[in-house]
Amino acid sequence: MTDIVTDLNPQDDKRLSIGEAWSLVFRHPALFVKHWNYKGAILSGVMRAPIFLITYLVARESLTIALAAAAVQFAFRFVFAGLSGALIQAFRKVEPAWKALLSVMLVVPLISHLLEFGFQFAFGYLTSTADHTDQAIVRSICVSIFSALFALFIMRRNVLIVGEAESRSLASDVMSIPRLVFEFCAFLPNEISSMLRRGATVSAIAALVGFTLFSQVVGWAVANRVFWTYGGGKEIWGLKYWGIDGLALMILAIIASSIVYEAKHRRGKRS
Repeated sequence: MTDIVTDLNPQDDKRLSIGEAWSLVFRHPALFVKHWNYKGAILSGVMRAPIFLITYLVARESLTIALAAAAVQFAFRFVFAGLSGALIQAFRKVEPAWKALLSVMLVVPLISHLLEFGFQFAFGYLTSTADHTDQAIVRSICVSIFSALFALFIMRRNVLIVGEAESRSLASDVMSIPRLVFEFCAFLPNEISSMLRRGATVSAIAALVGFTLFSQVVGWAVANRVFWTYGGGKEIWGLKYWGIDGLALMILAIIASSIVYEAKHRRGKRS
């Protein structure tokens, strides 16, 4: 029994391999009960339900149908997000971090949206609104990717975790989220800026290309259009594509990151 408790509550300084993390999950399914993440359950339900509510209202369905679709999504997300939060928490101490990130990106959205599609398809079939279900789920998948990555990012910083010594109240965690959102958004620009300073130009270019493609796919999925227009169909050449916009914003963020780094570096030298 002592061994099980120790496994479910790893020491603060204990780092896990990806194999050890998966072994922990399979050997101790009680982890999903002990670490059922009520914080993630509440936040996920509140965040996802409006996606379906807005999608159905934009499609000119009745308010009753839209609210029902949102309620189905809230109930599903409340249960599943608690379980997926426990899974992500099990990976928060995995090193190297990219292996945890890859596992979370592949496993959580895949399981989540297979189940979500079943629930929402049944709702769409019963209400004859299946076309709207597909659009809402595509948008929900985009949110899942970001939310899974963000959950892992903040859990590695002892935020939004439950059942461990480092756990804090939900209110305290929520107060920390704005700062962590900024750090999360700044993470990739900071990494690419660091690559360029180290002379890892190929890796920096690969990261930029990957982010460009990712931006294009996400923009396409959310807006259901390959590019955007304004004023009744007017276009801005090049910038009309989501990927190019994402690339431009990333380059600006990298420049800002480099300027901040150089300013801190100069201040460090003076002191």
